[in-house]
Amino acid sequence: MAQPIVSGITGYVDNSREELLTKSMLGSKSAGLFRIMTDVKGKTALHLLDVNPVFAAGDCTFAASGSTAFSNRELVPAFLKVNMEFCDKNLLGTYAEHQVKIAAGKETAPFEVKWCQTIVDAVADGVEKMIYQGSSANTNEFGGLLETLSGSTAIAVSASTGETAYAYLKKVAKAIPAAVKNPVILVSIPLYREYMQDLVTANLFHYDPANGENEYMLPGTDIKVIAVGGLNGAEKDPVIAANLNNIVYGCDAESDESDFDLWYSKDDRIWKLAIQFNAGVQVAYPNEIVLGTRE
Repeated sequence: MAQPIVSGITGYVDNSREELLTKSMLGSKSAGLFRIMTDVKGKTALHLLDVNPVFAAGDCTFAASGSTAFSNRELVPAFLKVNMEFCDKNLLGTYAEHQVKIAAGKETAPFEVKWCQTIVDAVADGVEKMIYQGSSANTNEFGGLLETLSGSTAIAVSASTGETAYAYLKKVAKAIPAAVKNPVILVSIPLYREYMQDLVTANLFHYDPANGENEYMLPGTDIKVIAVGGLNGAEKDPVIAANLNNIVYGCDAESDESDFDLWYSKDDRIWKLAIQFNAGVQVAYPNEIVLGTRE
């Protein structure tokens, strides 16, 4: 019986290393929403500029008024790595044993493409959760948005557990400063589903293709509610309302320490995979962000 030809996937990681590394760092939904800062190798300052011009009477004199203030906020990334191994001999005696190459020097990673892509998706999901719920106290995480905003000048809004998701989000929307342009409200997927059911109950739901997948405008406003997996499972059903450009996701794919590698270890006779990169998150102006909780 003719055996499937698997040699065509040999070298997949070598040919796709940069793409796989990029998808690991930037493959999460939220990383694609926020402002991206690249080449972040360590603590990196966000340089902020605030100006306050003051109008004066238009006469023939010159008297300076108003102010210009420079300040910094620091993005502190974490150096993250994922190490995994896989013994292809475990496939012997299974439906997939035809993928295993026994002869020395002819080793190919079984299901190399699918295995790597599945791991990349899982890593992106982990980064997604860390963006919101990461703790800087842990050596294998960077500080997430909930940690960053707690105790900051962010605007706090609270709702009771008895209030509907729709009522909760209306409170958050009302608290967004008028000066914030194009705000959105980020919520967990369960809270988003609850919100959608509230709209159905109130007969405020109708299909609009402009809303997009897991995104829906808050009725009567120009504010889009966006479901993100990184908030799933967080205590007190937190939501974040902000201009997405006010949130910065920093990473580095260019340093010598950033890599995505798959190799066959002749010492152990197993396949090994290593991913490593820098990543972190920060907000520029916390006083322009609303942090809602329900308890």
